[in-house]
Amino acid sequence: YQRRVHGGISEMKLIAVCLALVVVAVSAADWAVIVAGSNSYGNYRHQADACHAYQILHKNGIPDEHIITFMYDDIASDPSNPFPGKIFNKPTDKGTAGVDVYANVHKDYTGADVTPEHFLAVLTGNASAVPKGKKVLQSTKNDRVFVFFSDHGGPGLIAFPSSYLYATDLIPALKTMYTNKMYSRMVFYLEACESGSMFDKLLPTSWGIYATTASNPGESSWGDYCPPNDMVDGKEINSCLGDLYSTNWMENADQVGMNETLEAQFNVIKKETTQSEVMQYGDQSWTSERIGDYLGDTVSLSSERSSAQGSSSKVAARDIPVHLAYYRYVRAAKFSDESKQALTSLRAILDARELAETRFTRLSEILYGTLNKRQANRTVRNVSDYFANPETPIISTQCVKSAVNALHANGCGYDDYSIQFHKVIVNACRQYDSEDAATQTVMSAIIVVCPAK
Repeated sequence: YQRRVHGGISEMKLIAVCLALVVVAVSAADWAVIVAGSNSYGNYRHQADACHAYQILHKNGIPDEHIITFMYDDIASDPSNPFPGKIFNKPTDKGTAGVDVYANVHKDYTGADVTPEHFLAVLTGNASAVPKGKKVLQSTKNDRVFVFFSDHGGPGLIAFPSSYLYATDLIPALKTMYTNKMYSRMVFYLEACESGSMFDKLLPTSWGIYATTASNPGESSWGDYCPPNDMVDGKEINSCLGDLYSTNWMENADQVGMNETLEAQFNVIKKETTQSEVMQYGDQSWTSERIGDYLGDTVSLSSERSSAQGSSSKVAARDIPVHLAYYRYVRAAKFSDESKQALTSLRAILDARELAETRFTRLSEILYGTLNKRQANRTVRNVSDYFANPETPIISTQCVKSAVNALHANGCGYDDYSIQFHKVIVNACRQYDSEDAATQTVMSAIIVVCPAK
């Protein structure tokens, strides 16, 4: 005998269904990976972004055991920091203490351990590829995974302190996660110049991964809260406090809480990030889900967009080194040693930019001259075509990777400004049907322009 309830469903069956729902709820978990890929005080903003992201996830209920952080951890203790041991992601007026986003951040990978290899190992759950005792994702098919990355980028790559992660290495790692059923849904927020190139025409819609990026495949992202709006409680930080896309999504999460949908948050970020085109990639069929499903789901931080912000606080990422150097100069006492040092630094940065422009122009001229003498799969019709944004998808072949390594080995490695000229390498390597011919040609040109010392 089974008592009938609710239009024909037995009481025993109803209990079984309820128990099943409880089991699913208990077994599902949230995991997160947060990466600040840079170092040095001039890149203060990336670690500030990462720390703020950690605070949101931690205070909204994701346990530290499920949050894996990458940050070089050199900013809080840097001699230039006017608040030793603290990091801020937005300014405040004098008399108003800033929110220290560095406080109690649990740091997993720091210093030399912040590498693309360790990042990919963490994503794929490969504990044998990281230092003993370091965390990797142990998520299951029932779990949700959130990834946030903030640093520099170029066409088809994003930067780490000493090397680069290519889209053609990231995508296979995401495929491994999909194949091994390491998530039910995955959200990936990416802050970098040309960040759209990491996913455009590369990330399938069938993998259950939703990604948004700070910029489209061919433009710079922007820093936020830069001088002169870098003041915290009356003190100059002398660096940008955040990145525009990142501060927009995080301050939105702080302000409205966890009930907003992914799509609604994207629309806010896109509207507020006016200097670059915020993009969506991957599976957008479930963006009606709440951000709380991925960022935690308890009480959010109380925060609003800072009233200390002005229009001049936003600076293109590639121009930030010049911007910071200029403000160090104008803020220094006239005729002081500090002023002289700041002016020398500003001139050095401008000289380095000019040298990079000269080198990559010369490299393009040599490559174009060589191209005319070979049978090639040509899309380049003149020297300026090497500086055009490469069509997506951007596949980083062995030619591309070998060329980047050669540039660094020969003293022409990328910096915050010259990484934009990675497009020259990508376009050059595409001109030949033979990978060997492409690699040989590009490498030979690099040796001419950047002779090893």
